[in-house]
Amino acid sequence: MKATIFVAALALLFSVGCTSHQNRELTQQQKDQIKSEVKAVGDSLMARYERLDITGAFQFYANSPDWVMANADGSHWDYETTRRAFATWNSNAASYKYTTISRDFMVVSKDIVVCTWVIKDEGSLKSGPKVVMDPHAFTEIFKRIAGQWKVVWSEDSGTPT
Repeated sequence: MKATIFVAALALLFSVGCTSHQNRELTQQQKDQIKSEVKAVGDSLMARYERLDITGAFQFYANSPDWVMANADGSHWDYETTRRAFATWNSNAASYKYTTISRDFMVVSKDIVVCTWVIKDEGSLKSGPKVVMDPHAFTEIFKRIAGQWKVVWSEDSGTPT
């Protein structure tokens, strides 16, 4: 299953990489600006998760038939399945906190950024148990849509304890 995810990600990057030469010739200043914009979106997204504001968090995801959430267990979710799963977690959660361990950005074009993020996240359920993922690595592809950065693809790798 991991090979399938890798091939799909590679195909996506290849197709994105075949964009116009102009997109690949960004200055370092342009790349830094794009990284700053995407970092701010990622930080806002995670701040909403910490506030258990699932509706607010999902404003940063593209509601698209092309949406894919590739999970650590090999399953793939579309946008609605992802939204419902996160809403279920949210309705059972008492708290959530994350700590960034590392985060890297690859600017593919002026409208596409790949972000790899490693965090430690801790959540407490209303029923009492605490769920920790350390480390919790994920990759997100951000696309600028109508002037806003949105997550269009996400891959999750971590095992809760």
